[in-house]
Amino acid sequence: METNGRSAPQTPLDDPPEPGARPDVRLEALVRGPAHAPSGEADSGAGCAVEGAAAGEPLTAKLARRTAPGVLYERGPEEGYLRCTACAHRCVLAPGRAGACGIRFEQDGELRVPFGYVARHYVRSVETNTIFHVRPGARSLTFGMFGCDLRCPYCQNWKVSQALREPGSDGEPIDISAADLVEVAVAAGCEVLASAYNEPMITAEWARAVFTEARRRGLVTALISDGNTTPEALEYMRPVADVFRVDLKGWSADQYRTLGGRVEPVLAAIGEARRLGYWVEVVTLVVPGFNDKPDGLRALGAEIARIDLDIPWHLNAFYPRYKMRDRAMTDPAFLVDVAGVAYARGMKYVYVSNVADRVRELSHTRCPGCYEVVVRRFNYETQEVLLSGGACPSCGTRVPGLWGSAAA
Repeated sequence: METNGRSAPQTPLDDPPEPGARPDVRLEALVRGPAHAPSGEADSGAGCAVEGAAAGEPLTAKLARRTAPGVLYERGPEEGYLRCTACAHRCVLAPGRAGACGIRFEQDGELRVPFGYVARHYVRSVETNTIFHVRPGARSLTFGMFGCDLRCPYCQNWKVSQALREPGSDGEPIDISAADLVEVAVAAGCEVLASAYNEPMITAEWARAVFTEARRRGLVTALISDGNTTPEALEYMRPVADVFRVDLKGWSADQYRTLGGRVEPVLAAIGEARRLGYWVEVVTLVVPGFNDKPDGLRALGAEIARIDLDIPWHLNAFYPRYKMRDRAMTDPAFLVDVAGVAYARGMKYVYVSNVADRVRELSHTRCPGCYEVVVRRFNYETQEVLLSGGACPSCGTRVPGLWGSAAA
């Protein structure tokens, strides 16, 4: 994507913010453009915090105008300060300051949060979100916004998630109401609606508005998250969200420091989501030279198994992209070996993805009782669903998931 705007100041790349940090991202930096925008009418229905627009204004200014009052915060710790509770950074916002994400900010005593737009949306199979135990073969409308609480150097969706950190970003938000977005999904025959591409929990208020409408229209709802979130945010979303699909990106403090976060909140979020009743699936993108040590991956599998042996674990192959174009793709044989160890340790559903041309058998769902294939897939597309009422037709073993009528 060609870019020509300015990015907001961010927390230094060599040190992620500690919980309760006070990022020095000023509101005036978010709305400053090549020239000051003339005062004008606010965008209709956007709950705008900053009025007016100007040709050539930076993305940060466009987003600052597309906000609404937030819910995920608490007052304090000092007079006039707010503590955001959408992600595990728990940024403390001084008056006129934004959080580490650059999109949640304090203004006139209230928290302003992204609302009323999407950065992109596509209709594809639900499996392209790396969700295998939810309505296999169904169509899903997946949407996202701009911004992220992490800064992964291999992000596939960096043009959206990292737009505020890339100099000269010129992304264009698409104004749309929650009802109209869901209508697009319904008209396309979707059974699932997913929030992805950037971190959905830092835009949770908008996701909740969209998911509320989606639930009203009978759709399954899914959060495609980095897991760097809080119990407050998970509880806030649970009444309207069915699925919490988590990227578990590593096992060490050093790895997560590179990404701008910590591993402990992610593991805690997986456990809390299961406790709250979300359907949970976990993805680990295995990046050569970053998180591909066998003992570390075995430790990750053990952590997932400790939470729930029924949680599906997806081992995805890395391809060179974004700021990590200096290394080869992941060896598929290595992923098969890791999956074998995970199965040997009692995990019931382990998948290897992104290498459909070389590893096909580990794309299928097998019955944990008799090992017969109950859902057959190829390259993120479901070819055959053999389940009967959510159970194996051969031995009757229940296979956990949100299968719906399509799998009955």
